[in-house]
Amino acid sequence: MDNFQHYLAIEAAGGGYWHPKENKIVFVYNAPGLLQIYTTDIKENICVWPQRITFEEDRCTNPRYLSDGSIVFTRDRGGDENFQIGQVDLNSQLNWITSDLKAKHNINGSSENYLYYSANIDDKALFEIYRHKLPLIENKREKIFTPKEGIVSVSVISDDENQIIVNNVYSSIHSDLILVDIENGKNTNLTNKLNETKSCLWETIRFLDNNTLLVNSAHESEFRRPLILSMEGEINFYEEIESNFENDFNSFEFKKESDAIYFTINDQGYTSIFKANFSRNGIGNLDKIDIKLRGVMESGDQRSFIKSMHLNHDGSLLTFTFSSSISPTNLYTVNVNSLKSWKSTNVSTPGLNSSDFSDSSIEKFMTFDNLTIPYFKYLPKGNRPISGWPAILMIHGGPEAQYRPSFNPVVQFYLSSGFAIIAPNIRGSRGYGRNYMDLDNKEKRLDSILDIKHLALHLTQNDNHIDSNNLIIYGGSYGGFAVLSAMTEHPDLWKAGVDIVGISSFVTFLRNTAPWRRKLREGEYGSLDDDLEMLEKISPINKIENIKAPLFIIQGDNDERVPLSESIQMHEKLLEMGLETKLLRFADEGHGVAKLKNRLIAYPQVVNWLKKIID
Repeated sequence: MDNFQHYLAIEAAGGGYWHPKENKIVFVYNAPGLLQIYTTDIKENICVWPQRITFEEDRCTNPRYLSDGSIVFTRDRGGDENFQIGQVDLNSQLNWITSDLKAKHNINGSSENYLYYSANIDDKALFEIYRHKLPLIENKREKIFTPKEGIVSVSVISDDENQIIVNNVYSSIHSDLILVDIENGKNTNLTNKLNETKSCLWETIRFLDNNTLLVNSAHESEFRRPLILSMEGEINFYEEIESNFENDFNSFEFKKESDAIYFTINDQGYTSIFKANFSRNGIGNLDKIDIKLRGVMESGDQRSFIKSMHLNHDGSLLTFTFSSSISPTNLYTVNVNSLKSWKSTNVSTPGLNSSDFSDSSIEKFMTFDNLTIPYFKYLPKGNRPISGWPAILMIHGGPEAQYRPSFNPVVQFYLSSGFAIIAPNIRGSRGYGRNYMDLDNKEKRLDSILDIKHLALHLTQNDNHIDSNNLIIYGGSYGGFAVLSAMTEHPDLWKAGVDIVGISSFVTFLRNTAPWRRKLREGEYGSLDDDLEMLEKISPINKIENIKAPLFIIQGDNDERVPLSESIQMHEKLLEMGLETKLLRFADEGHGVAKLKNRLIAYPQVVNWLKKIID
């Protein structure tokens, strides 16, 4: 097991953000065992040794340079997600810009003169928008927008900094864009009428001119793609996009002095990068940027980093975070003129190289209602056992997330320990169209669990690489619910289950999750007021007597998303029933296991526990 633990120590770097004048970036890097802030110079075809600039006991995340050359970032404590904003000034002095440890402060963006962030300072169930004039240490924050409901963030800022576009999210399928005029205090909902027929999510990319926005949305479409939105709420489509792409558009990057925009599309989980000139009149110079890498451009949220790619001060260099099934997460840079690209960080893979890693393949199966479901399949190195490999069916969270072929040290750890990995994108996953993503909403929730059953049946009947007598159901967050639900709805399929911060009861989950999340999640799962009977029906804890296989539960004590009580109540009821179960708690973790020292405890325990069960 000691040799296998090297896989868990594989590092990751990402979220590169350029200095306003120099060719250097700031980024996150987990070399110390948790994310900290680093900087490095960028030189063509050279990987420069990075400099560490934070030395905190907990993760430091989402860094960016401000226009004055200082660095801002966020830090929480013990995984509680109550992020505070720190600043490292030009003298490498650390100053804390916020200090309310009970509130979340999420950096949204910055301009020449201001830092913009959202925070739930006055009401823990409500986020408001603030801006803080530079230099930060000499000025105080100013509240500039309070929504009626939902989660808000600043999308774009006008050149004169008198207007911002706020993305107001109400649920996983519904948001609005709000034009906020800071000077006169007037707020205008730009998408309210467009959402009347069928609500969808909206993202602002940039101002095209004073009266027009470039936005990203699945309005009247299966997939998210760029659209033109006027300040009067009128939509125009780009024919070049409508006729040539059937993919979700994800990240966008540009310099305000240019019409050129770099963007990515999600093609069956893989990332492609394009460049085009966008205007009110159409699209010109549409080209694919060949970075000679096949994998995934990565981004996250406040817990890691939001920016997946960023242009330098003169627009000549584009840095991006990238990985593949067999390539760890690193920062890369491409010269947009010569199209030469190179690795700008070189994370440690202690004693391992890419030949030690198992690659993934894309497979498909047909589920109970003839819907085609994709999944990624990994097989361990070495000779296959006569009966096939024991397999971990790894269910992603979200539920609107998507399993993509990015690098995951935990996956490679399990593979090196002799387990195949099967990672499906069951109905409800993003990346395959709006209809596919909506197929598991509310009363259709258990249809996604039926997909898992039919995946297990498909493997049993069609894949001799897999030992169908040793199937393990595994997942975190919503994927943890899927584990518990699969074990209660279809108990005969599983040798064991591993639930990481999973939902055991939608009723207690909605009652106890952080106040800011409750309404957001009710839009996906159903509300306590209107759907209580349905929520009780789909909650695994109410069918716990059906479970036949042993269950391993991992939980962080400081989890505000899926509270500790969800795991405790499941564990205690299983013990009362005399069923085999184990609960592993971490006092310094939140929604998942983020610290290397804890990963080195958790995942080897899972493997040792599973090997005793399958032997």
